[in-house]
Amino acid sequence: MPVVGVETPDDPSQEEPLSPNSTILLAPRSDAMQRLADALEAELVPVPPVSDREDFEEWRDGVAAGRAVAHVIVAVWSEGEAPDPLLELDESAWTRRLEGPFLLWNLALGAAAARCDDGGSIVALVQSPSALDAAGFTPEAAIGDGVVALIRSVAASEGPRGVRANAVTTPLRLVERATLAPAPPLPGYPGRIDVEVAGAIRMLLSEDACGLTGRVLAADGGRTLT
Repeated sequence: MPVVGVETPDDPSQEEPLSPNSTILLAPRSDAMQRLADALEAELVPVPPVSDREDFEEWRDGVAAGRAVAHVIVAVWSEGEAPDPLLELDESAWTRRLEGPFLLWNLALGAAAARCDDGGSIVALVQSPSALDAAGFTPEAAIGDGVVALIRSVAASEGPRGVRANAVTTPLRLVERATLAPAPPLPGYPGRIDVEVAGAIRMLLSEDACGLTGRVLAADGGRTLT
C-alpha cells in the first residue's frame, strides 16, 4: 500500500523497454572489434581515421543523424604500441599517440551521445594499463584518465534524459601477460576481448545496472588491486 503524502518514484523497470537488438559499436574495423561486436550482438559501425577530417566529419554527421539506438559502445581502439620512455617521445610521437587519439575520443563520444535514445546507455571501452604496468605507456595512460573524465561529463549532461554513461578499462594490446610481481589475482591476465571485456560491458548495458552512471570497471583480472 503506498504511503499517503509520499510521492512514489518512477520505477525504471516499468518503462517501455528499448529494442533489445539496437546496439551499435563505434570502433575501427579489426578482427578484435568484430569479435567484440559478435559477443555483444552489436552492429559494428567502423570509425575512419580522424586524420582524414573530411571523411571523418561526414562519418560523424552520419552516425549522429541515424536512428536512435538503445546502447552505444565506443571503442576507439589504438594499435598495439611498444613502450617508450617519456623523455624519448618526440613531438610527432606525442601527437600520434596522444593528441590525435584523444581528439577522436572526444568526437566519437559526442556522436554516441547524439545517437543514444532517451533511457539508453553508453559504454566507453578504453585501453589503460594499471600503474604497475604503465611505464612506457604515458600517452595511453593519459588517454585512459581523459576518457574517464569525458564519460563522467557525458553522464552528467545526458543523465536528465535517462541516459547512463560508463567506462570499461582494459590493458589489452598494451601489456604482455608476464607482469611485475605480484601477479594479478585472477588467472588469464590480461583477459580476452570477447569474454572478460565483453562481460564487463554487458553488465553495464544490462537493466541491473540501471542505477550506475559515471562509473569505471577495470576488466583486468584484478591487476589494479595489486
